[in-house]
Amino acid sequence: MQLDDLHPQNNQDMKKEHSGNVSALFSYLCVRMILRIMYRHITKKIVCTLWVLFLPLLLSGQDHRFAPQTNGVSVETNHYCLDFNIRHKQPNWVYYMLTRAHIDGKTPRASSFRDCRQGDVSSASQKDYKGSGYDKGHLCPAADMKLDREAMNATFLMWNMSPQNPSFNRGKWAELEALVRKYIRDDSDTLFIVTGPVFLGEEKCIGMNKVTVPKLFYKVVYSPERGGIAFLLPNRKVTSPLRNWQVSIDLVEVLTGIDFFPQLPLKYQDEIESQVVWWD
Repeated sequence: MQLDDLHPQNNQDMKKEHSGNVSALFSYLCVRMILRIMYRHITKKIVCTLWVLFLPLLLSGQDHRFAPQTNGVSVETNHYCLDFNIRHKQPNWVYYMLTRAHIDGKTPRASSFRDCRQGDVSSASQKDYKGSGYDKGHLCPAADMKLDREAMNATFLMWNMSPQNPSFNRGKWAELEALVRKYIRDDSDTLFIVTGPVFLGEEKCIGMNKVTVPKLFYKVVYSPERGGIAFLLPNRKVTSPLRNWQVSIDLVEVLTGIDFFPQLPLKYQDEIESQVVWWD
């Protein structure tokens, strides 16, 4: 130590330097704490905002991962999507995800059908069905969308309708829809469903818009836990058990030209789409 270090002026300078360092450190810590509090607050606010925005989508089951490719006009609602066929005035397919939340809701059935328009494309009208002898048959069933009023009302859009024989619509088709709902056994079950008509040619038409009356209807279901199952039924009164109308997904693909669940690995597709296994 030098003698100059013991000089009073030098000691004062050291005290000032030390005091400045402490003050700077204190300021740094205060700013850091304020920034951390602001970050946490802003992050929490952002997370809360995102949760509020996306929770309805999660609840509604808006998951289009396994939707087929679109060949007509793509139409999306918050609860299902579809491929609209302009020529036949109805969907080639309607796709949606089904969970327990969708079928355990308390929303009562709606009764108000609504004509639809998207750009230059319009759905069949309710007048097309009036006096035709055919029901406005839901492809995404109302009973599968009891989640809330919006979901229920979406099933009554005319985009979602196809001409069905009343005995078929209210009979075996309704029975098939109920069977699919029974495949939801607990809260962890999720089904991905594609439903639509089969056009074989020489079908009759109804209404001013010449809405094609399909001869067949299909329903294809994919479960990540159980694989795939498909049904193909004629558009008429059916009395035989549903098990008699189970087919392979491959057969439905041949008749419709639709590639179902193309997002799955090809080997797995071949496995589940070729088999005909009844789900208990």
